[in-house]
Amino acid sequence: MRFSRYVQLDQVCCTLMEAVDYIQGHDDSDLCRELLNNGAQMLRDFYTVLMQFQSDWKNTKTKELLDEIISEWQNPLPDTITERLRELRISLKEDIVIQIRAVFFAELGGKWDSMESVYSYMCKDPRFDPVVVLTPIFRAKDIDGKTQTEIIYEDYLTEMGVPFQNYWEYKPDQDCPELAFTCQPYESVTIPEFWAENIAKYTRLVYLPYFIPALVNTANQEALFNMPIHAYAWRIAGTSQKFFEYCRKYSLAKGENLLLTGIPKMDYAVHLRENPCEVPVAWQNKIKDRTVLLWNTWYDSQVSSIDILQELIPWFHEHPQFALIWRPHPMTKAIMKLYQPEQYLKFQEMTNIIEASDNMILDNGADYGPAFSCSAAQISDYSGMMFQYLILNKPLLWIQRPEQTLVNRELEQESDWIISNRWMEKASTISDVIDFMERIARGEDCNHALRAEVCAQDLPLADGNAAARICSCLWDDLYRECLEA
Repeated sequence: MRFSRYVQLDQVCCTLMEAVDYIQGHDDSDLCRELLNNGAQMLRDFYTVLMQFQSDWKNTKTKELLDEIISEWQNPLPDTITERLRELRISLKEDIVIQIRAVFFAELGGKWDSMESVYSYMCKDPRFDPVVVLTPIFRAKDIDGKTQTEIIYEDYLTEMGVPFQNYWEYKPDQDCPELAFTCQPYESVTIPEFWAENIAKYTRLVYLPYFIPALVNTANQEALFNMPIHAYAWRIAGTSQKFFEYCRKYSLAKGENLLLTGIPKMDYAVHLRENPCEVPVAWQNKIKDRTVLLWNTWYDSQVSSIDILQELIPWFHEHPQFALIWRPHPMTKAIMKLYQPEQYLKFQEMTNIIEASDNMILDNGADYGPAFSCSAAQISDYSGMMFQYLILNKPLLWIQRPEQTLVNRELEQESDWIISNRWMEKASTISDVIDFMERIARGEDCNHALRAEVCAQDLPLADGNAAARICSCLWDDLYRECLEA
C-alpha cells in the first residue's frame, strides 16, 4: 500500500475518533445522527480501499478489526469503539506492507554515484518503491543572436542493470511520489520541470549533492548553502557536524532541513576501498606491471591542468614503466565545443594520441571505480574526486596554478576548509609533477597516516552507511510529519 494512501486511512481513523468523542459527549441530536451517517460511509469507503490492497496484508487482523467496528457503528456507540479505532490505526501500520514511492532524477553518468547507494538500499528494503527517471543536462550560449545548445542525454543505466524511464515518459502529477531525489542544484543546466521549485510542488524533495562540500569561500557560499535547491528541499544530506556549523552560519535555512547522515557519494568510495574493481579487459595490456597514475582534469581549460598533461604526453611515451589514466570532467567535450572551440581541437588531438598509446588510457566511462582501483595515485585539479580518493588512502597531487586555480586566490585569507587539504601534496610545475610520479614509482608515501587522520576527523560519516542512515531518517521523518502532527 502506498504511504500516501495509508496516511489517508489513518486520518479517517482519527476523524472517526473525533466524531465518537463528540457523539458520546452530547445528547441525541441532528448533528450526532449526521456524524453517524457520515462515519458509516467513511467506514464503507475504508473497507473498499482496504480490499484493493489484499496483496499487502501480512495477516487479516486489520480487516477483522474493521468488520467489528462497522458492525458496532450504530446508535448508541459502544464504549469500546474508540479503543477499536486505536487498534485499527496500529494494525494499519504493523499488519500491512506500506511503501514509500521514491523517484530518482538521474543525469550524467558521473553523478549517479550521488544517489546510487540510496537507490540500491531502497531496492532491497520493502518499505520503499524506487523508480529512476533519466533527465537531460545541457549548456547554452548565444552566438550571433542564435542560441547554440549542447545537450547530454546518454543511457549509462542499462549496462548497470538499472531500469529507468525517459524523462518525457514520466508523469509526476500522475505518479505522485512521496519522495523525489535530485543531485543537481543548478537550474541553468536542466529543463524547468526538474527545477527544485517545480519538483517541490508535488512531492517532498531530497537533495543528495553530487559534489563534496570541502571548501567555503566567498565565491561558492551561494552554491553550497543558498541555491533554490536549499530553500525548496524538504531534506538535504550533509557530510558532517562541521558542515552543519557552516550551514548554520551561511544558510538562510540555518541548516534546519539538513540530515547529518553522510552523503551517498562517499558510500561508493568506501565500497571501492573494500571491494576494488577488476581491471577492465581493454586496459590490461596498457597498465600491466606499470605504475598507474590517474589524472583528473576540470572542464574549463582556463583553470585546469590540461595543458600540463598535454606537455607530459611525450614523457609518458618515453617512460613506459608508467601508465596514465586520463579522466576528463564529463562536461569537458560539451563545454569546449560551445565556449572554447579552439581548445576543443587540441582536446580532440590529445584524446586521439592517448587512445592510440600503449601506456595511456582515456577514461570516459560513467563509473570511475576502475580508475580509482587501478591507480597508485591521483593527480588532480580541484575536484570532489580528490576527497573521494581520500577514502582510499592513496597519494594525491593537487595541481595549483596561482594564475588559474579556481580556489587558490582565497586560500589564505577568506576561505575555510570543511575537509582539510593538508593531506594533499601540491604542485604548480611540470617538474613537480614528474617528481611526484617518480616518488610514487619508488613506493614513497609520506602522508599515509595523515590521510587516515584527516578522514577520521573531517569525514566521520564516510563509513559506507550513509544510504542506510538517509533512508531511516526519511522514513521516520515522514511518519512524524504525516501521522504525529
